[in-house]
Amino acid sequence: MAFDRIASIFVPALCVACQGPAADIPANKGDRYSAGACRNLLCRSCLLELEEGGPICGDPPPGIDGIVSCAAHEGVARSVLAAFKFRRLYEVGLMISSRMAFDLGEGAMHSFVVPVPASPVRLRLRGFDSAEDLSMHLFRMLGGAHISGAIRRVGTGRQRGRGRAGRLGSPPDIRLSGAVPKKVLLVDDVVTTGATLSACAAVLRSGGATSVSAVTFTRRL
Repeated sequence: MAFDRIASIFVPALCVACQGPAADIPANKGDRYSAGACRNLLCRSCLLELEEGGPICGDPPPGIDGIVSCAAHEGVARSVLAAFKFRRLYEVGLMISSRMAFDLGEGAMHSFVVPVPASPVRLRLRGFDSAEDLSMHLFRMLGGAHISGAIRRVGTGRQRGRGRAGRLGSPPDIRLSGAVPKKVLLVDDVVTTGATLSACAAVLRSGGATSVSAVTFTRRL
């Protein structure tokens, strides 16, 4: 918008990660970000750190054929994700999705993109679903299809703050709520133990999915 361009002259944009002065960095074709996705969002130092990290392609959780995470859940990547989840910065979501699409490559194109569902309580408290937003951006970049109603989470299903044993021993209650495609790409913001992804994969496979892969922005190592 014209107002945003005028305002930026008098109020310089701040880096969403370190809160220092952001750099007006145009994205080049072939970068990990679509054109303009990182404009005025990061300083050069934070962008460099983010570029040098990942992707992480470790062993997938049970039921997941393959998983790609863009970066470790630390440093700039963690701050960027927090800016998206808790400050609801739309442009940051675009940047994250662009990085996801780049790291996935052509192999994920034309997949059925399914977001990992948030718990009803968290959805009400936060006011939006981060995985849903990322999946919407991602499916447009991959040229696939988006299915947000295939699975749902029942109960609080709170995983944040629980230890590894607690997460694995009591995974969230995921249930079918719609038609399930054969080839699924699950999308979430962060993976820790993989318990939630495994629960989603088990339900999707019971509904007819033959291939379930996953992508997250960060991964706790």
